[in-house]
Order: sequence, then structure tokens, then C-alpha cells
Amino acid sequence: MPSFSLLTLNSFGLPFFLSWRRMHILAEELDQRQDTVVCLQEIQQDAYVPVLRKRLTQYPYQCFKKYFYAPMGGLVTASKLPFVSYEFLPFPNRGKWWSIGFADWALRKGVLASTFEVEGQQIIVLNTHIHANYLGSWSKDSMLAKIQSDQVWFLAEQAKAQSRDALVIICGDFNFPRDTFLYEELAEISGFTDPLKDDPRPTYRPVSILASKWSVTLDFIFYRKPDNIDMNIEADILPVENSKASKSSSKFLSDHCALTIKARWRR
Repeated sequence: MPSFSLLTLNSFGLPFFLSWRRMHILAEELDQRQDTVVCLQEIQQDAYVPVLRKRLTQYPYQCFKKYFYAPMGGLVTASKLPFVSYEFLPFPNRGKWWSIGFADWALRKGVLASTFEVEGQQIIVLNTHIHANYLGSWSKDSMLAKIQSDQVWFLAEQAKAQSRDALVIICGDFNFPRDTFLYEELAEISGFTDPLKDDPRPTYRPVSILASKWSVTLDFIFYRKPDNIDMNIEADILPVENSKASKSSSKFLSDHCALTIKARWRR
């Protein structure tokens, strides 16, 4: 029975080499996974790309869009399968450079779309990282929420436009919880399914300097099955930690949990 699996993770790849040692360990941990594709967000420095190429030995195919100082949008997709195609789609609205969201503006966020084929079945993956909402206000009047809404509409329309014969997956760090109008917009416009909709576990694990109220779900996977194919979908949330560390304080590799999705179908 053919299958395809994917892991998505905000890597917490800070610039200025602040994640240098941790990125090596993270890549080694991910390399032990059995997933077909790994989608990473927040790769915020070009120097981390060679690390991923060297340490992700089971994922020889890697794509990203080159930019000034980091992969565009901070997005990298690594795969055990060759890419049929890939492209980066920048968000039309990424805010203003002089705003609180300067870091997001500078990274030029968007969608890294990649296409694969498994035994004749087309699979399209949309890896993304929505603009951060630094004020934690997701009302429709919020300036940052309006930027997020524009990006959600762009993402959802791109997803909806993909071939109905393909398995289409949206994944990444969306920077808004489920109980917001932004989540409702994404689900309604795209028509996609969130397999973890009823799972209460948070995906964001704030560091100690942040309030516990930020322990919420900010990362999602959405999918749309291809027409006329019986396909089984399973999804999960899991921490990615340093398995070789003896102390719990040394296990930290990211402030986000990873999400996984696996599809099986009959030919």
C-alpha cells in the first residue's frame, strides 16, 4: 500500500549563529525519523543550510529560495523523494519595515510549494510561516491580525487552486490559535481538513521568560484528499528533543512541537 508522511517544525533557528550547536543536534534527531518529507520554518541564517545538507543524510533533496541572509521566508523543505517541482510564493502583504514586525518583513515570508509523486499519486506540500502577532491580539481590528488575515487568504486561495487529483497538504507555524477568526478563515476558504482539530495539546512551548498563557496551539496541518481515492490519514503532535542529553534542561531543541501526518491509500 503506497504511503506518504510529513513532519513540520518551527526550528527556532535564530540568526547570528545563536542556534549553531542546536541546529546540528536538531538535524541529527530529524534524520532518525521515518517521514518522507520534513518541512522546517524559521531557518533564519544561510549558515544553517549546509548544516541541514550535511546532517539530514536521509533527506538528500532539499529546496528553498535564496535570499539576502537566509532562505526566503525562513522556509526549507527536505525530502527522501526527488522534487517534481517547487517554487516560493511571497505574501503580497508582509507589513511595513518600520513596524514591530520588522523581522517578519525582512525575512520576506510566504509559501514554499513543492510537488512530489508516489507511485503515480501527485502530492503537493505548502510549507508556510505566517507573520507573527507580537501583541497577542487576534481581533479583526488589530493591525497585525489584518496582515495575518491577508496572508491566510493568499495561502488558502493557493491551496484551493491546486489539482483535485492531488493530495494537498498545508503545514507550518501560523502564529494564531484555533479559537480565532483567522483559523476559521483558513478552514472555510480552503475547504481543507484539520486532522488535529479536537486535540487540546499545545504546539508552542514558551521559554521561561514568557507567560504560560502562550502555551497554545500555533502550528497546524491541513489537508485535502484527492478525488475518487480511498485514503487513510493519521496525524500527531510530538516534541523533538535531544535524545542523547542526560538532563531534561539539555533536551531543548525548539520552542515548538513537531506535527506529523501520514497518508496511506490503495492504487
